[in-house]
Amino acid sequence: MRRPTARTAAYGYAAALLSVHWLFLPYGGYERLLEGKYACFLLLTAGYLILTLRAGAWAPGRWSVPDAAAAVYLGASALSALCSPYGASTLLGGTRRDGLVTLALYVAAFWLLARRLRPDRRLLYLAALSAVLCDALVLLQLRGDNPLWLYPAGLTYYDGDIAYAGFYAGTSGNIDFTAFLLSIAVCVLTAAALRLRMWALAPPAALTLWVLFRLGVAAAWVGVACAAVWGLALMIPRRRMLLLSAVLTAAALAFVYFYGGGNQTLREASLLMRGEADGSFGSGRLTIWRDCWRLAWERPLLGGGPDTLWLRGLEPLAWQWNGEVIPSDITAAHNEYLNILVNQGTVALAAYLALLFAALARCFRRAAEPRYALCGAGLLSYAAMAFFSISTCVTAPFVWLLFALCNSHESDEKTWLKNGQKYPII
Repeated sequence: MRRPTARTAAYGYAAALLSVHWLFLPYGGYERLLEGKYACFLLLTAGYLILTLRAGAWAPGRWSVPDAAAAVYLGASALSALCSPYGASTLLGGTRRDGLVTLALYVAAFWLLARRLRPDRRLLYLAALSAVLCDALVLLQLRGDNPLWLYPAGLTYYDGDIAYAGFYAGTSGNIDFTAFLLSIAVCVLTAAALRLRMWALAPPAALTLWVLFRLGVAAAWVGVACAAVWGLALMIPRRRMLLLSAVLTAAALAFVYFYGGGNQTLREASLLMRGEADGSFGSGRLTIWRDCWRLAWERPLLGGGPDTLWLRGLEPLAWQWNGEVIPSDITAAHNEYLNILVNQGTVALAAYLALLFAALARCFRRAAEPRYALCGAGLLSYAAMAFFSISTCVTAPFVWLLFALCNSHESDEKTWLKNGQKYPII
């Protein structure tokens, strides 16, 4: 049997992430979703690494700033694990399975995809299909149905924070994770429709935006807004568009500062900007951030070890159920940047920020090429949402896929013909 080439393996892995991993729902429903998603991620990534090894395509080639930043990030995380007082717990991590093994797989896949993955429009259509299927599932659940028996018997979406903590919908479980992926999808699909004239992607983007509205996850709207404002320079690559984005951002901040309406999220943001903070803001996120910030400076250089926050004695949050107060352990900082700081330390955080900024800088610098405009729109959404989100194997592989596409070592000189005109391959 003919061995797959490294490019075929890279394309197959990217396609599997955008379809199999995104849509995978384990037997047992939401109660076993994170465990099932992690097993799916391990199998797909291990299979990709094995196929690449068989293809003999492990040569590192030339290194870029993002490559080096990812190497420093992984090295700092490994040193953090080695020096951690929690030993083997750092390898797989806690319930979120974001330990050193997972981080190493993210970085290894990033390096290989950056060297072998040739962007292809079929990946956009595949992402649109997965988004639509996820949208359909969410809309059924918002009707009060229990499709695929994802909720325990007799429960629905609307039993969230009553019969169980949080709200769950879609193929990613927690609505924060589902909205995270759908927000990135909206931004990338909209950018593709505008820059590549792939108008067939506009309806899936519109449907996904509607689903985001129905879910009402504020972090996802922050991500969409950030991509819409700062993505202007990606859609219209002109320096003056950056100035316009800055003006719009200043106007938005002024609006929030002086906001006096009834929207709770905007009201909390306004009070926070005025220095009137309360620990209950952001569904208790502000309390978590304060505690994690204090904890981070107990081990500032290397942190406590990858995904070990759950072992560091933070006071549990409480939620109400049938009149009883149920404690909920803090396993993540609910801010990806702060989470890296408290778990892996300042060196790892600096390297991760360097990777993110280098990827975004390349997107803005080469925005005339559609590939970078699309990836930049997705990364802008991610960079904003990361202030309020949790890194898990459910969402992180898609961010590293964007990193890889931004850092692609494939030539950008090739074009295809459409109606007699040249359009850059994305």
